[in-house]
Amino acid sequence: MTESHPFMAQDGHEVNTTAFGHQDPFNSSNGAAHDEPPPPYESVVMGEGQQVANAAVQSHFEITVRDPVKHGDNMSAYVSYKVCTQTDLPQYKNKQPEVIRRFRDFAWLHSRLREQNRGVIVPALPEKNVVQKYQMTTEFIEIRRRALAVYLNKVAAHPVLYQSKDLQNFLEASEDEWAMDMARANHESSGGNPAQKTLNSTLAKLKLFGQQTVAGGKHADEEEDPEYLKVREYMYQLEVHLSEAHRQAQRLIRQQGSLGSSLAEFGTAMVSLGKFEQGHLADGFINLGEKASSLAHSSQEHADSLTFSFEAPLKEYTRMVKSAKAVMADRSLALGTLQSARSDVDAKRTKLAKLRGTPGIKEEKVAEVERELNEAQHRVEGAKTGYELIVRRMAEELVRFQRERASELAAVLRSFAAAQTQLAGDTAKAWRMLAPAANGGAR
Repeated sequence: MTESHPFMAQDGHEVNTTAFGHQDPFNSSNGAAHDEPPPPYESVVMGEGQQVANAAVQSHFEITVRDPVKHGDNMSAYVSYKVCTQTDLPQYKNKQPEVIRRFRDFAWLHSRLREQNRGVIVPALPEKNVVQKYQMTTEFIEIRRRALAVYLNKVAAHPVLYQSKDLQNFLEASEDEWAMDMARANHESSGGNPAQKTLNSTLAKLKLFGQQTVAGGKHADEEEDPEYLKVREYMYQLEVHLSEAHRQAQRLIRQQGSLGSSLAEFGTAMVSLGKFEQGHLADGFINLGEKASSLAHSSQEHADSLTFSFEAPLKEYTRMVKSAKAVMADRSLALGTLQSARSDVDAKRTKLAKLRGTPGIKEEKVAEVERELNEAQHRVEGAKTGYELIVRRMAEELVRFQRERASELAAVLRSFAAAQTQLAGDTAKAWRMLAPAANGGAR
């Protein structure tokens, strides 16, 4: 099952991948980002001859988010949405479930998907805007509704995430069942699971040191694949350029709206002047004013359309790059954890050797350190498994992400060009129609 969305391309465009640049722009010795533009997309590589599954996965879902309802006022206000799903997957009890969810439910699902699928680039969730939430305008609610629909359909079309039990619960569990599922999952991933709690604490400490863990005097990146480091640099540069493109798109749309307002005011002035004149001159000014007012309406409609068809996709892909960077941060943290665990093993081996070489040492003390060393070695194996899992997943994820991004943004650019052409053609036609009447008035 598939569904067309304003932010999603419908073609199967594929892009070749080869090698590019080096050195993380935000981890360079001077700490400054590179000024030059990122390398062309065709230069991105994740290893020559790498076999990657086709990213164009047929979705088993059609998901709509509709019927937003505002509850409460001011800062306590929130909006609930009806999430309607159609699926052909056999594990779903109801093939057309309908549930009520609010934004915090989407946010929890997003956090859970990231936690349970390390190494997977989870689609970007619309950001939480406190100022707009306080205002809770109709436009804000509609933009968020559309964005949430895109988010869910991207998750449901992901070759890994569509099988998630958390996604299934989100789409088909009743409100009470969903609340219990969240509470149970939160308990298991925090205090109810000491090992997970320890891991979370370790990751938080590593993040505090800027995701640059040094173990035995070696920087984490020294063990990374050089080609991966090039991809990471590309992502950092890509975020800068996408953010600027999005900013300029917003500026363009504001100017388009301002043009519509100016045309409307101009039209009103021309009609008023026409009513003051007589004969052909009066008709000419009135026609000019009415045509300007009509074009003002078209200009405003065009600006509104660009918000959804051009500005919103650029904003979404800026967030998607942030999602990719978050996975890269997870990879750095996982490698840092592995290096820290190895360093701990080395320290315990040294301690054990020293104890064994000390005359008269108690056997109990030696046995205790041996046990600690054994536990440390198990932690190394666990950390290594976790890191290698992220590496394997990212090898496919980054290629899939780049292929889909290139395809969808190409469709966005084609749509933008077509819309601009249409607007320019309609505007020229409108003014040409006015020219004969103006010439008649001159005679």
